[in-house]
Parts: sequence; structure tokens; C-alpha cells
Amino acid sequence: MTLSCHTCSALVWVALSFAIGGICNRIIIRLVAFGGLAAFSHFVSAADLAGQVTLAQALALTLKQNPDLAAFSWDVRSAEARVLQARLRPNPELGMQSEDISGSRPGFSHSQTTLQLSHLLELGGKRTARVREATFGRELAKLDYESKRLDILKKTAQAFVEVLSAQERVRLGQENLELASGLIPDIRKRIEAGKASAVEQTRSEVAVASARIELDQAKRSLITARQHLAAQWGSAQPKFAQVVGDLEHVTYLPSLENLSLSLAQNPEIARWEPETDKRQATLRLQQAQAVPNITLSAAPRYIGETREWTSVIGFSLPLPLWNRNQGAILEAKHQLAKADDEKRSAVTRLSSELNDAYQTVARTSNEIHVLKESVLPGAEKAVEAIRQGYEAGRFSYLDVNEARRTLTTARLQYLQALSDYHKAVAEIEALTVQPFDAKSGFSK
Repeated sequence: MTLSCHTCSALVWVALSFAIGGICNRIIIRLVAFGGLAAFSHFVSAADLAGQVTLAQALALTLKQNPDLAAFSWDVRSAEARVLQARLRPNPELGMQSEDISGSRPGFSHSQTTLQLSHLLELGGKRTARVREATFGRELAKLDYESKRLDILKKTAQAFVEVLSAQERVRLGQENLELASGLIPDIRKRIEAGKASAVEQTRSEVAVASARIELDQAKRSLITARQHLAAQWGSAQPKFAQVVGDLEHVTYLPSLENLSLSLAQNPEIARWEPETDKRQATLRLQQAQAVPNITLSAAPRYIGETREWTSVIGFSLPLPLWNRNQGAILEAKHQLAKADDEKRSAVTRLSSELNDAYQTVARTSNEIHVLKESVLPGAEKAVEAIRQGYEAGRFSYLDVNEARRTLTTARLQYLQALSDYHKAVAEIEALTVQPFDAKSGFSK
């Protein structure tokens, strides 16, 4: 059975690299080339996809138009704004005060008026700690954005595989319907010749009706899969005619140990280094908040009675008698201690997800091999042999129908195994942030 539709000519890797705080994270996206990089750039700028769609085009448009990714990018810009705000110093304050404006001699002629300028001086390294905390927050926002981008690209690739599989299910459903309905003329001839009973015609009509139902289900599943794929680039309705790709290529299975070593590149794990630094900066900031700030003031004072100007200077300083920010400092310490446990939890979770995907790849690889080399050829030969035997009167219609159902089931099982395989490979590539196999003929 061939699942290839206009097999693409080459395999292209697009590496999206970014540097964050001296750490370079390489997000690699496997793309199937369609006419080279020039055509790829053309499709990136397309308003939407139409006609035949390759995975390269689907991924490119997803990066450009995915609504979740677009919304997530505002978090990065917000983090940049927080760094800007953290760098700002307190504003000076201007105030005016008049004294002795009432009493035995009301009015301003005997009052004392002071025009005061005050400025708060942050002590204890508050500004430095605040900027450091915001800077690490910006790095985290970028890593979280890359993690979101990986997840969205993985979902797009899996949705693409689902559409490709759904298209093939429709084709297999049509073949199954043709195979079931193709026996009806022979059955009628056998009935007219007295070689078969009318029950066989009834059975065949039931089989045809069942095949029509299965085909209708496959078509509706295709509609759903197409909508899910189009939603990845923010389109309410799919405008493309079909997707093209090759599902049948199954590549070399690397060791789980080697794949596990690459988990450290995942942004969900890489983020814990700047996360720890940020929490340390938060602790330092809370400790700095315990140091009282001093407010300096200077003012000219006009004495109305003598019509003289004098100078006034002063300062104010909070007395840390009860509130020394103890609770916030203790909370920051607990959050810092919690970071190690959260990192271990993230590593454990991703390792489990990697193992699940790896076992799926291993299982489906073996299943694909057995089905392709043994089950499908045998089922196809059995259908042809039993059909010929039925025409010669050696087999009953039940034998023919059973052989047909066996072949259809094997084909669908093979297709499901291929679909599960490629979806699991996409999961592995998203977890390890590297190609599963650069020689693979299908892009995950």
C-alpha cells in the first residue's frame, strides 16, 4: 500500500536560534522542502494556504499567524517594560507649607511660607536588586515563549499528520466500498443461474451499506482534522485542497539514553537556571526592602512679618521597630528552596513523556514492519485468491466478505500505526529540541 502523495523533493532543517543571558538555545524545526528555500519564504508571507499544502508551509504560517503564539509574545514585551520600569529612580517631590495664617493676627502678612523640595534616596541596593530581578524575568519570558513555540509547532505537525492519515482513510474507504459493491453483479448472475441464494445478495447489500457508513465517517473525520490544522494558523475554515507528504518512511530508532541526554536543551528545563537566579534576586530585593530609605529635603522659607528669606534643610527616616519585611524575606527564601524541587519535577515529567513517546515509536515501528512485510501482502493475496475461488464456486460469499474485512482492517491498522509513529516522533523532537533522524524522509 502506497501512502505517498507528490513526495517532496528534499528535507530542510530551519534552525531558529536566540541568545538569552549568554545561554544560546537552538530551536530546530524540521521542514519538508517544497521547491527550495525561495518557495518556502514565499509561503511564509502568504495570507493563507490554498491548493496542496506541505508541512513546511503549514509550520511557516503557524509561526506567523498562530493566535496563541501572538498573544504569548506580548508577555516578552511586558517583561521588557518591567525592566525599563525597574531602572527608574524615584521622582522628587515638591511641596508648600504656610504657618501662622490664623490666630490673633490672621492672614499671610505674618505667616511663614516654605517651598520644599524632597527626594527619596533608596538605600540597601534596592534599585540594583530590582533591575536584576526584572532582567531575569525577561529571560524567563523569552524561554517560556520558545517553549510555547515548540509546543505549537509540535501540535501543528501532529495535526498535519492527522489530516494526511484522514485523507488516506477516505481513500481506503472508497476502495473498500468499491470492493464490496463490485461483487454485486457477480452475485446477481449466480442467483439467476441458481448457483446462489437470494440471501447472498442481501448480505452483499448489507456489506455495501456498512462500507458507505464507514466512508462517511472517514470523510467527516477528515473535515474535523482539516479544521484542527487550519486553526493552528488562526483560520476558522480550511482553504487548502489537501496536504501532501509521505507517511511510510520509518527511520532508525536511536537509543533512549541518547535522547534523554538532550532533554537539558528543552526550554522547560533550561528555564530553571534563570528562574533560580530570579528567585535569588527576589530574595536580595526583599532583604534590601528591610533597609529604611532616607528622604532629604531643602526649602526656602519666607517670613512675612520680617519679610526675610531663610533656608530650611531636613531629612526623614522610618524606624524599623516592628516591620522589617520579615514575612516577605521568609517567603522569598521558601520560594528559592522550592525551585530545586520544581526543577526535579519538570525533569521527571519530561522524562516520562519522552519515555512514553519512545515506547510508542518502538511499538509502532515493529507493528509497521510486520504489517507491511507479512500481514498486508498475505491479506491482499487472500482476497484475490478467494475472489477467484468464489467465481469458480469453491468459496461462499461469507468467505469473500471475511477476506475483504480482514484486508480493510489490516490497512487501517497499518495507517494508524504510521500515524501514531509520526506523532510520537514529533513529540520526541519537541522534547529533545533536535531532529529524531536527519535522514528521515518525512518531516515531523
